[in-house]
Amino acid sequence: MIDSIVRATLLGVQSGVTLALIAAGLTLIFGMLDVINFAHGALYMLGAYFGSILAVEFGSFWLALLLAPLLVGIVGLAIEVLSLRPLYGRNPLYHILLTFGFAIMIQGAVVQIWGGQTRQIAQPTGLTGTLSLGLVDYPVYSLFVLAISTILLVGVWLGIDRSNLGILMRASAHDTEMVDALGIDVTKVFTGVFVFGAVLAGLAGVLLGASRSVNPGMGMGIIIETFVIVVIGGLGSFRGAVLAALLIGLVTSYGALIAPTLTDLLLFGLMAVVLMVKPNGLFGATEAA
Repeated sequence: MIDSIVRATLLGVQSGVTLALIAAGLTLIFGMLDVINFAHGALYMLGAYFGSILAVEFGSFWLALLLAPLLVGIVGLAIEVLSLRPLYGRNPLYHILLTFGFAIMIQGAVVQIWGGQTRQIAQPTGLTGTLSLGLVDYPVYSLFVLAISTILLVGVWLGIDRSNLGILMRASAHDTEMVDALGIDVTKVFTGVFVFGAVLAGLAGVLLGASRSVNPGMGMGIIIETFVIVVIGGLGSFRGAVLAALLIGLVTSYGALIAPTLTDLLLFGLMAVVLMVKPNGLFGATEAA
């Protein structure tokens, strides 16, 4: 029983930090651009598909891990420049409808180009097998995903909280006119944030594509969990998204161990409880990172 709990805890933490990687991009885009991006899950799926194709074409997981997120970033750049940019400052419903439309179009394009069959990204040779952690043997690749996701999240947090670029991003979100008056092109800052969020989603797609199936429905599945995380953490809060992702990961993992059929109920039950206690989420509006 103890080994099952340890395994579930490791799985929950690993799942949580990976979900946080996806949610981080979504919450940054909302926090900085005030855009609710329903296409974020589709960009995650696109990263997994690009990764699976590049891994086969070049025979290298590492090259796929490098190039696939960049390709997703290019798609994100096209979405932001060609369609979202003219809608900044308008009713959020415009953003929701537009990005939801892009999610459907990307999913349809994936099915049209690559078909609906399931794919998987081959794990690199050095990260296959399991590693003994005392009470349990745990997949080496899962530990790798846990480590690289944690490093990336810490890096993003330091970039937002401690760097000049982070200060510029926050200033652009809170006082656009002042930043413009200083001679800085705010539209480029917004574009950079959107592209960075897309890159994070694509990176998570490649990482998870090597341990889960890659299919056209994976984007819609992940976006539900991601929005639950963002709502629980507080809209626009990076630290809230990370904490909420860890909570969701652990609740889902323990739920699968104790009551597999009630996992979804536990997920939305947690959101309901948090919102009843703190309607703005764990780190709501005034406390957002």
